Amino acid sequence: MTVAVRVIPCLDVANGRVVKGVSFENLRDAGDPVEAAVRYEAEGADEVAFLDIAAAHEKRGTLVELVGRVAEVLSIPFTVGGGVRSVEDADALLRAGADRVTVNTAAVEDPSLLTRLAERFGAQCVVVAIDGKRVRHGSGLAVMRVMTHGGRRETDRTVIKWAAEATGAGAGEILLTSVDADGTQAGFDLEMLRAVRTAVDVPVVASGGAGQLDDFAKAVLVGGADAVLAASVFHDRVFTIGAVKEAMRRAGLAVRPAPAHVRTLLLRYDANGLVPVIMRDVVTGNVLTLAWANAEALAKTRETGLAHFYSRSRKALWQKGETSGNVQRVVGISLDCDADAVLYDVRPSGPACHTGADSCFSRVETFDTFEPGAGPSDALDLTELFAVVRARKEAPVAGSYTNELLEAGVARIAQKVGEEAVETALASVTGDAKALAGEAADLLYHLAVLLTARGVAPGEVAAKLTERRGAPRRENP
Repeated sequence: MTVAVRVIPCLDVANGRVVKGVSFENLRDAGDPVEAAVRYEAEGADEVAFLDIAAAHEKRGTLVELVGRVAEVLSIPFTVGGGVRSVEDADALLRAGADRVTVNTAAVEDPSLLTRLAERFGAQCVVVAIDGKRVRHGSGLAVMRVMTHGGRRETDRTVIKWAAEATGAGAGEILLTSVDADGTQAGFDLEMLRAVRTAVDVPVVASGGAGQLDDFAKAVLVGGADAVLAASVFHDRVFTIGAVKEAMRRAGLAVRPAPAHVRTLLLRYDANGLVPVIMRDVVTGNVLTLAWANAEALAKTRETGLAHFYSRSRKALWQKGETSGNVQRVVGISLDCDADAVLYDVRPSGPACHTGADSCFSRVETFDTFEPGAGPSDALDLTELFAVVRARKEAPVAGSYTNELLEAGVARIAQKVGEEAVETALASVTGDAKALAGEAADLLYHLAVLLTARGVAPGEVAAKLTERRGAPRRENP
């Protein structure tokens, strides 16, 4: 095993597009390979693999022009395979920008090709791709057979013997894909990995079957892989490269850190790479909704300041309010003590619930001991006041005094705050308690309007009070 485990997203390409299927069949479009390569490098991929899975079946060379376009946007190692049948084919790919070439079908048909490639370019440039599948003939035991032509044809070679032969012929690395596990997201084929690991002493890349975050660490710790490769979970944005690396790091494995601008919060994601996120109105303190986020959603939230989540049903990233316009502007992100839940403090631009309600939560039961509005007589809760003022700002009401103040501008509101402050001070020395309470109420109201007009949330004021609560008292000079 290498010092740092490599995390490699794979671009399975057919007809110039990234595709993905299950057990090499039922392929679906998964995007543009150039765009995907750029995103993966930005997320911290250690390498990108490009496999033209239809080249051997269609008896043609790899798409050299497309390889060149991908290579132009990458600064990390780039391995290319599919349709490499000669030294000339490999030379064209390396000249186009590939760092290494992967050979499968042609090497099985003529193992000497691996030797010629190693002699010409060096073993470090030669990767043998082995597609293994368990095959049972009659009532006999299942045998791990080597498949060619994009996993379509069975050969008489066994995976273990071919791995040893291929590395002996000159291959400097093995890309081992389990056809049985490919695209199933049921986990890497640990048995096949372990069998190959014991037969060779070159790096082995695990491929096929990743579906949970801990699958990647298992491929290394149990299967003995030196690198992990995946496609579906990255293409569908189930996991980011950063989330996979963080999970592997937590498992005690050495990984190269992702770039600083994409490093994830140190969270304990669940087996699906998700954490629950509670969204709370920073002004009212009301809980608005509960959703789920992966590392990419959290990174996007931090980057844009708008609440982003991950849809478990659509398997896609989404921005809250992207269609309704009711975006939620995040002013703070908090983690719970176990680092397995997140709190977004937000300033809503509209209802948080798809039903049109401000919150997705509604009380369904009230206990006898609870009386709405009841509490200590000395409690002062300005939540409703700030909520009303904010509502007037976002949706003006004709004849509203609050809207008249807001329209008059900050200077006029500040003047009113000064006037009310003076009247409050006078009431404290000349009036009774009732008069003082009335003037104080006027002062607080106008102060709420001023803060709202300037875009200062009450939570920011509360944070300052908390900050000063523990500050040492300064002595007069």
